[in-house]
Amino acid sequence: MSGEAGFEIVRHTEIPWQDRKNVDGWPSRAGMYYDDRANELCMRLIDYPVGSTEPRHVHGGSHATTVLKGRAIVDGLTLGALDVVLGPSNEPHGPLHYPEGCQLFSVFHGSYYHSEIEKLSAEKHYRLIQSAQMPWERADAAGCEAKTLVDRGVGPLLLRALRFAPGAQIGGNVEPLFYAALVVEGDVAIDDEALGAWDFIRVAGSGARAAIAFPRGATLLTVTLQ
Repeated sequence: MSGEAGFEIVRHTEIPWQDRKNVDGWPSRAGMYYDDRANELCMRLIDYPVGSTEPRHVHGGSHATTVLKGRAIVDGLTLGALDVVLGPSNEPHGPLHYPEGCQLFSVFHGSYYHSEIEKLSAEKHYRLIQSAQMPWERADAAGCEAKTLVDRGVGPLLLRALRFAPGAQIGGNVEPLFYAALVVEGDVAIDDEALGAWDFIRVAGSGARAAIAFPRGATLLTVTLQ
């Protein structure tokens, strides 16, 4: 949806999927929400089956990959919902184990192809971010709390979790709180469109846009360009 509402919406049931096992031998599939060539950003849903392992690897771009469902075990830590793996450019990371399977939201800045680097970076930026250790803080919008998950290390990306109370609303006449957002849980209403878990929203253009309402509350994973 775009035009007068001022947003583009991608439903997770409609995203195109790529079988990565056929493409590069990895036991997963990737669904594309949005490929922003102008800002070198790629936003995808990654689905790993039960018992799979993502090998240790490097790639040309950097990424922030957030667990949505399931567990990811890496470096002796167990990551759950809203925990993040920050994989920097030219730095090896992994392996990651998914004993019950795992679904993740991955935002890449630069190339997302792996194992293509001849010379590794001398800097170390790899991080595992456990969101439960971060407090919810008041955000700019009424009825909203926020956690900043990633504010450096992935190009211009700022990744935040926003939690909206039931009945909260972002007015259409204010500057949007994000460039793109994934609904993690709850429900979202934009005009006559109802969105649920793992549906995707992107701000389109700078004109007038509709309000975003959260009738029963919702948690969003948001991407902002700093």
